Amino acid sequence: MIRYILSVRRIAATLAFIGIFGFLSCLSIAVAPIFPSYATAAQADADEITLAEAKTLFDGKKACFVDARPEYLFSVSHIKGARSLSSSRFFEQIPEFRKQIPAETLIVVYCVNDKCGKAHYVARMLRTNGFRNVRVFEGGIVEWNKAGYPLES
Repeated sequence: MIRYILSVRRIAATLAFIGIFGFLSCLSIAVAPIFPSYATAAQADADEITLAEAKTLFDGKKACFVDARPEYLFSVSHIKGARSLSSSRFFEQIPEFRKQIPAETLIVVYCVNDKCGKAHYVARMLRTNGFRNVRVFEGGIVEWNKAGYPLES
């Protein structure tokens, strides 16, 4: 009888461990889209454009530029006419953005530079929210500024 009880306890402990591990696995999958590794999966699904392509779209007014940096950086300086859709407040800002920008609009998302993965994250989240024509300007505001292109604050 004692052997049976120990065996049941061992099985119960194993199942409990597997259950906790399974729960944690599900939790990490559920949390992954909210707290992404900016530079991993997001990069795989974003079409990147160069400075020349971004400038052509800007000059032709053929795209909506979106700044993925925090709002306080956006308020200091951003590409002229760009809209703020920060990676940290995306879910708070997307309802208003949806009201103002049609889903078929070409959107160019940028961040600081090619080391900043926030633009890829925002691009992926825009796609998740129905925007299909999304590009990432890898050079970001640093490359734009070095080229002497229009900024505003």
